[in-house]
Amino acid sequence: MKALLLKDCYVLWKQMRIFVVLVLVFTAINNSFYSLFAVVWASMLPYTAIAYDERSHWDQYAAMMPYSTRDLVLSKYVLGWLCMTAAIALCLVCQFVLGIINHTSPDYASITTCLFIGIIAIDITLPLVLRLGVERGRMALMLVIFGVAILGGLVAEISFGDGGSFSLPLPLAVLIPAVSVVGTIISIPLSMKLYQSRS
Repeated sequence: MKALLLKDCYVLWKQMRIFVVLVLVFTAINNSFYSLFAVVWASMLPYTAIAYDERSHWDQYAAMMPYSTRDLVLSKYVLGWLCMTAAIALCLVCQFVLGIINHTSPDYASITTCLFIGIIAIDITLPLVLRLGVERGRMALMLVIFGVAILGGLVAEISFGDGGSFSLPLPLAVLIPAVSVVGTIISIPLSMKLYQSRS
């Protein structure tokens, strides 16, 4: 799987450089919505890798190589998780530096919530894209991204108090991580099954 991840990283190198710049810009704005956007955008990078795979007919090459369906599918999930983790790390570093300047502390709660929402986005969209392909699944992908944006906006609306601090209500604080965990447990085997049926 390490080789698959390296292959995707080499393919996405140009996009990743743009990604780093965008995360730095969004984090500098110091707004939870922009942090959510950065994390969710990072979770979409595996679909760019899948699009390149489809153009180069990578599936046909992979079928002749010693990669299992599990490796091929799980590598896309791991890529998404790594990209989101990198986005979170960049957000924390930028907020820490800005905090020293503005005498504030990083908003750990909102950034963690963004991570869980990004995981939910992957859980929903990756099975669709692996089954339909990037081109055919584009509309479904856009609808899910739009839904995630609405979810993030609602969470932000509920969670910010009068003082501007992020405070997630207890039901949501439990529900969002639980949905991300359960969604991942369901999504990975579903993606494997759909990928096999596509092949």
